[in-house]
Amino acid sequence: MRLKKPFRVFFGLAVFLGAIQLVLPMKPCSAEEIKLGRLSRGGSHWPIWVAKDQGYIKELNLNLREFHTRSVAKAVQALAANSTNMVYPSNAQATIAAMAKGAPLKIIAGNVTKAMYELIADPKYKKIEDLKGTTMGVINLSSGSTVLLQKILGAHGLKYPGDYDMLTVGGTPQRYAAVKKGAVAAAMVTIPTSFQAEDDGLKVLANISQYLPQYQFTVISGNAQWMEGHRDDTVRFLMAIIKGMRFLNDPKNKEASIKSMLDHFKISRKYSEKAYKYMIEDLKPLDNNAALVDEGLKTVINLEVERKTLKEAYPPSKFIDDSYLQEALKRLGGPA
Repeated sequence: MRLKKPFRVFFGLAVFLGAIQLVLPMKPCSAEEIKLGRLSRGGSHWPIWVAKDQGYIKELNLNLREFHTRSVAKAVQALAANSTNMVYPSNAQATIAAMAKGAPLKIIAGNVTKAMYELIADPKYKKIEDLKGTTMGVINLSSGSTVLLQKILGAHGLKYPGDYDMLTVGGTPQRYAAVKKGAVAAAMVTIPTSFQAEDDGLKVLANISQYLPQYQFTVISGNAQWMEGHRDDTVRFLMAIIKGMRFLNDPKNKEASIKSMLDHFKISRKYSEKAYKYMIEDLKPLDNNAALVDEGLKTVINLEVERKTLKEAYPPSKFIDDSYLQEALKRLGGPA
């Protein structure tokens, strides 16, 4: 049967548009809001700063609503209750401890593969042993930074309780301020805050990497049920972070990377440049494929066994769902 002319025109237009869709690249599907938990700012946030500044978040059509918290414990609680859907960066120790208690969480990728904490103190304390009988500033009594603080102090014969006290003051900026004001004797802080502390006359007594060279510092984690129902959003978020990591690790992007820290962390260029040298050029804790370091996770797990948070040294695979990362890498054309 011969089609009438108007109908033939409509039919031809439909075929033409369909052909265009086949040859043009597909734009990522419309994104549902991702409620993203964020811890106090530090060097481990660098990949997402770059992902924003280089347009990867927009390119992958991600709709992020960010919730900032100074407390690792509160971040994990919000994630377990699905008040936030994902946490970036997520403290590996706190995430594993929560999962051991039945929290419906999963680690899906790595972030910073080495601990970046330094122990700063009032300059009158010349060595770690001098801190006996003083008070340490902490974010809370059970967070990852507190565990690492106790690891350093314990290596020098200082036990808790008994040899020192701990005072809850908040995240890295608050701990730094507490030491500077003399409210506490010492505290653990991340870079680049420790660089500023030195210039302010405070003393850096130790770097945690001297005590724990293998340590999975931060990871990417999420509410397991939410991620299962929002797989595409989760995978695209990982793609953006991985692109940020690869950008940072490419020496030709040094200036743009430093600018991202300047814009987001609000510190001087001097400290941004020192942070780049320390983290990107020397420490190299960011993997181009957001891989998790098995030995680093085992260190975290063994510390939790020591603290009796875990009954036994479970294999790292118990806490990981690798499928999202593998899909993200596949969409990016494979591992770098």
